[in-house]
Amino acid sequence: MARFTGTFEGKVDDKGRASLPADFRDVLKRQDEVSFYVFPSPNLDCLEACDDRFMQRVEESIEEQADMFSEEEDGLTYIASEARRVSFDSTGRFVLPAEFRDYAEIEGRATFVGMFQRFQIWHPDNYAERAPIKKQRAKGMTLKLKPRGER
Repeated sequence: MARFTGTFEGKVDDKGRASLPADFRDVLKRQDEVSFYVFPSPNLDCLEACDDRFMQRVEESIEEQADMFSEEEDGLTYIASEARRVSFDSTGRFVLPAEFRDYAEIEGRATFVGMFQRFQIWHPDNYAERAPIKKQRAKGMTLKLKPRGER
């Protein structure tokens, strides 16, 4: 199972070439993957990214759980219709599609944020604006874990 953790900043050139953080690349390589999926976040001004296993779970949710023509199905099919598979080379270099860079206002630099089974790609300034809000929400939070096997 993928576990993307940490926050990393990197360069993005004029052609949209960026380097996947080494920690994230290692997670994917342990799963024998040389690609990942990217799509515009339906809720935030960033990009969401995930591995093949996460996309498989989205597919299973559509086919098994989502009621046809429901809001849940609409959200899940948004991911499927917008996602693009992106390959990376041995050094982690990949190309972010231009329309995705435009959506997230990514130019020159990008911030990669681990979200356990997926990660986000942000314009560094936009992420910096959200970070204090996220930290404030986390203060005083009690972690409630469900016993294994429960969902």
